[in-house]
Amino acid sequence: MIFIVFAILLGQITSVLGQAEKKPLAITAMKAVSDQVESDWIDDRWTKVDVGPFLSSTINTQNGRIHKGIAIKVGDKAQATICFNSELLSYHSAWINGFLTLKPRRFGLTEWPDPKGKMLFINGNNLGWSHKSKWSDPRPEKRGSLPRNWGKYLGLYRHGKRVVLHYKINDITVLESPWAGDVDGEKYISRTLELEPSEQKLSNLVASYPNTKTEQFNYNTAKIINESKDLWIRVLGKGATLSIQKQRIILNLASSKKKRIVKILLCNSKAALDKITKKKKTIDSPSRLTRGGPGIWTPLATNGIIGKTKNSFAIDTIQLPFNNPWNALLFTSGHDFLDDQSALLATVHGDIWRVSGIDKTLKSVKWTRFATGLFQPLGLKVVNNKGFVICRDQITRLHDFNNDGEADYYENFNNDIFASGGGHSYNTNLETDSKGNFYFTKCAEGNPHGGTVLRVSNDGEKLDVYATGFRNPNGMGISPQDVVTVGDQQGGWVPETRVDATREGGFYGYMPMHHRAEEPTRYDVPFAFVPRIMDNSAGGQLWVPANHWGSLAGKLIHLSYGRCTAMFGMTDLSERTQGAMIKLPGRYLSGIMRGRFNPHDGHMYVSGLRGWQTSAVHDGCFQRLRFEGGKIRQPISYSTHPGKIEITFDTTLDQELAEDSESYSLEQWNYLWSGQYGSKDWSIINPKKNGRDNITIKSATLKSDNKTVELNVPNLSKSMQFELKYDMDDSQGKLVRGSIAGTINKL
Repeated sequence: MIFIVFAILLGQITSVLGQAEKKPLAITAMKAVSDQVESDWIDDRWTKVDVGPFLSSTINTQNGRIHKGIAIKVGDKAQATICFNSELLSYHSAWINGFLTLKPRRFGLTEWPDPKGKMLFINGNNLGWSHKSKWSDPRPEKRGSLPRNWGKYLGLYRHGKRVVLHYKINDITVLESPWAGDVDGEKYISRTLELEPSEQKLSNLVASYPNTKTEQFNYNTAKIINESKDLWIRVLGKGATLSIQKQRIILNLASSKKKRIVKILLCNSKAALDKITKKKKTIDSPSRLTRGGPGIWTPLATNGIIGKTKNSFAIDTIQLPFNNPWNALLFTSGHDFLDDQSALLATVHGDIWRVSGIDKTLKSVKWTRFATGLFQPLGLKVVNNKGFVICRDQITRLHDFNNDGEADYYENFNNDIFASGGGHSYNTNLETDSKGNFYFTKCAEGNPHGGTVLRVSNDGEKLDVYATGFRNPNGMGISPQDVVTVGDQQGGWVPETRVDATREGGFYGYMPMHHRAEEPTRYDVPFAFVPRIMDNSAGGQLWVPANHWGSLAGKLIHLSYGRCTAMFGMTDLSERTQGAMIKLPGRYLSGIMRGRFNPHDGHMYVSGLRGWQTSAVHDGCFQRLRFEGGKIRQPISYSTHPGKIEITFDTTLDQELAEDSESYSLEQWNYLWSGQYGSKDWSIINPKKNGRDNITIKSATLKSDNKTVELNVPNLSKSMQFELKYDMDDSQGKLVRGSIAGTINKL
C-alpha cells in the first residue's frame, strides 16, 4: 500500500541532525530497506495508547467482523465496553472488564482489534431496529449503510468521557447514551434512549447470545439463560416493554405524541438489577450531554526549529509532542488551517490535534488533542472553519460547541463508502472543488468502491464514483481549474509511480479495479510517470497560489512519501495533458503525503508518516517550506516538439555553457503495462531489449531572453519516461544543475 517503499533515503539522517526531539529515531531507518522484514514493523506502542472514550474501527469478534464498529468505554472506571455498528444502527456486542486487544503488527494499521473481556451479549451483525415489523437486512450483499428511509447514523457527541450516539430510525431522531456502573460488586450496563414523537411503534434488538435460551418474567423484565451466568434485562420508562422473539430480547416502544426517555439495564444478578432499578427512578435526558462538555486532554507545548535558507528555500520543523501522557502516536496524515491561524493535524491512529502558536519563531507551539477515536484518518480539509476528516468508515465533520479546543460532536457527513475489512484498503486524501464537492481516493478492495476516486456532494447526501483503475493511491489534489490529480504506487498494472490528471469516467490502468462490464484494453495515459530515483511512492499534490514563490506561482507541487521530498511539476506547453517533475530542495523527517499552503503566512506546510519498508527518520512530521526569494536556478517551463525541446530557466544562463550540447544528456524509455509487479525499463528503439535509450542532443541554442534553450533532438520520440539532465552555470557563475523527468504522450 502507501507504506511500501523500496529505496533508502540517502543522506536523510544527516540532513536532520540538530533537529532530533526527545523521541528516538526510527530503528528501521538504520537498516537497509532491502534487509527489513516483518519483525522490524512489529511495534507494541499502539497497544499502550489511551485512545480516548471510544475507538472507531473494523473489529473482529467471535461472531463475525464488524466493518464499521464503534467500541465505547462505559462507566467512570471504564468497567465495560459496548460496541455499536454504525451501518446497522445496532449494538453488536458488549463485554465487561476490558476494552480492545490492539495489534502490534505493522504499527497496528493492517490488523483489527479483538474484544478484551467477558462477553455479556452478542447480537452479531443484525439490524438494530425493525422496519415495518421486518427484521431482514435490506442491503444488497449485506454491505454498506441502510436505506435512508430505514435509518441513518448521524454522529456522536462526546461530553467528557460520556458518549451520546445520534441517529435516525424511520425518520425518528434518537439520542442514546450507554454507560456502566457497579452495585454490590456486580457490574451493569445501561442504555438511555431519548426519542422524538412517533406515530408508529418501534422495536429494538436489545440482547441475545448464540445457542442460549431466554425467559420473560413480566412486561419489563427478561433474562438470557447462560451456562456461566444469566444476563438479566429490564426496561424503565413509559410505553416501553420487553418481548422475546427467536430467543432475542426485544424492546418495544408504543407510539407517542410526546418525546420519551427510556432506560435499559443489563446485569448478571437479579438482586443487583433490583437495586439499580430503585436508584434509577429519574432518567436523565441524553440531550443534556449534547451542548458541549468538559475537556479531557491537557494541552502540551513544544517549540520549533527554524531552518537555514538553501537554494532560496528553508525547511522549518514544528516539533511533535511525541512524549505525551497518553502515549498517543504521531504518525501524521493530514492537516489544514482554521481562521484563528491554528492548524488541525490528523494522525493515522485516530487523533486530530489542534496546533496554535504557528508564527515566525515557533518558540511556543501549543498542542491540544482535539478529537480521538477516529478510524485511521488519512486526509483532512477545513471548510467554513470546520474540520472534515476522511477515515475508513466515513467523512466526519468535527464541531467544537464551547470553543475549548476539543471536539464535542463527530458528525457523520457521509458514510456511504463501502468497507470490506481489507488491511490495505485505506481511504486517502480529502479535497474540494470549486463547487464544494469533496473528493478522496480508495485503495484497491473487492467492492464497487475499491481502487477509485470518489466524489461526495457538497451537502454530503450523495457519493459517486468519479474515476476507476487505481491500485493504492496515497495522494491526490484538485487544481484551481478543478482538475483532479492522483498519485498511484508502483505494482501490478502500475509499472511505475505515476501522476494522473483524471477525467470523470476515466480508467487509469489497474485492471482488477476497472469496474466495467467489459475488460478495457487500454487506459488513460498519465500526466507523468515519475522514475524511482525521484519518487518510489507517491503522496498528494497541491498548487502554488498566484503571486507566491516567484516564478513557481501556479505550479503543481507533488509530494513523495517514499523519498521524503517534494518536487514541482511543469506542464508541457505544447501538449498540456503531459508534464514533467523537478526536485525542490530539502528532505523531510518522514514520508510526506499531504501539503497545504497556509493562507495566513503563505508558506507550504507538509505532514506525513513512516510505515513499513521505509527509511523515514521519525514516525511523523509537521514542517513548513519557506520560499525566501531569489533564483532557484531551475527550469520553470518547457515544451516538446518533433525534433526539439525548449527549456526556460528562471535565471539568465552562461551562453557558452548553455550552447554546449555536452551540458545536457537525455534518456528515454518505456514500461510494460502488465499484471507483474512494476516494470523494468524497456528500450523504445528496440522494444524487446531491457534498458534506456541514450538520445543524442545534436545542438543547443540560447534564445534572445538568455533564459530559454532550444535543444535540437532529431531522434526525440514519444516515451512513457524521459529524463533530461543539465549541468552548467548561470550568467553570474552560479551552478545550474538538475534533471527534468516526465512523459511524452504526444509530440
